Formats: sequence, structure tokens, C-alpha cells
Amino acid sequence: MKYRFLPLLLLLFVSFLPKPAAAHDYHASIADVRFNPRTQHLELAVKVFMDDLETALSQRNKTKVVYSPTSEQVKKYLSEYLRTNLVLEVEKGKPLKQNLLGSEEDADVVWMYLEVPVNQASLSQLYVKNALLTELFSDQMNIVNINYKGKTESVMMQRGDTQKKLTL
Repeated sequence: MKYRFLPLLLLLFVSFLPKPAAAHDYHASIADVRFNPRTQHLELAVKVFMDDLETALSQRNKTKVVYSPTSEQVKKYLSEYLRTNLVLEVEKGKPLKQNLLGSEEDADVVWMYLEVPVNQASLSQLYVKNALLTELFSDQMNIVNINYKGKTESVMMQRGDTQKKLTL
């Protein structure tokens, strides 16, 4: 009779044990693009899940990559990956040069910041390719929000449909 509450105590104890981190159920990235007419640059903030980014960089570079915002090697890998998978063009077939300003960790995501000079006071169209992480996940969704002259337009890209032309 004195052990009557033992199963309940064991159940409570087990419920407070640390649990392994579960992989997230969806695969998505968000890229916010803003045109700055003063500097004539596109300013980008791109958010991806850290574990997905580490997997993509590791596969691409055939070495284990652990995200660190201060690592010069990781910065190089990020820059190369973004240059290949996130491409902006004012004229079709002429990719704009991008400059990775830096990145930061925020819980389980990584924010990457880029600027892309367009050297034009205004834009009439923009070609966007966003194939981030589509090599890993068939259900990857890449949302791109473009803010131009106070108006925001959003597009979604996924595997097999990674390029869009936006009329601004």
C-alpha cells in the first residue's frame, strides 16, 4: 500500500526529463528586399532555419559546417551559397553583384544581411531567383517580400519554380 503512488511519481519524473529537439515540420525561408533610392541599393534580410542551412553548406562543401557568425570560412560558404541560390537581376541574364554584410543567430534561425547595388534611381522590373534549400527539401517554400516605394509585393518560390519576374 505504501508504494501506491510510485507509478504516478515515476510518470511525473519522466515528464520533466529533457526531451530531444524535434526537427521542424516545415521548410521555409523568408527574404525581405527593400529598395533604398538614396543609396540605389537593394537591402536584403534573409531568414532560414539554422539546421537546414548547416546541412546545405555541409553538403555543398563536403565538410561538416557549424554556423558561426564570426567564422571567416562560414562567411565564405554563406556568400558563395547565396550568390548561387539567391539571384537578383534588373536585366534578364545579368545577375547583380551582392555583398554579404553579415549574419546573426536568433534562436533556431539565421538572419543573413546583404546589399545589392543597382545604380539606378528607380526600377521598373526585377527578376528574382530564390532556390535556397530546394536541393534538400522537396517541400521547401521560399517567400520573397519586395518593398518598393512603400508598396510590398510577395511571391513564393519552391522546387521547380524558383524564378519570378516582378513588375514594380
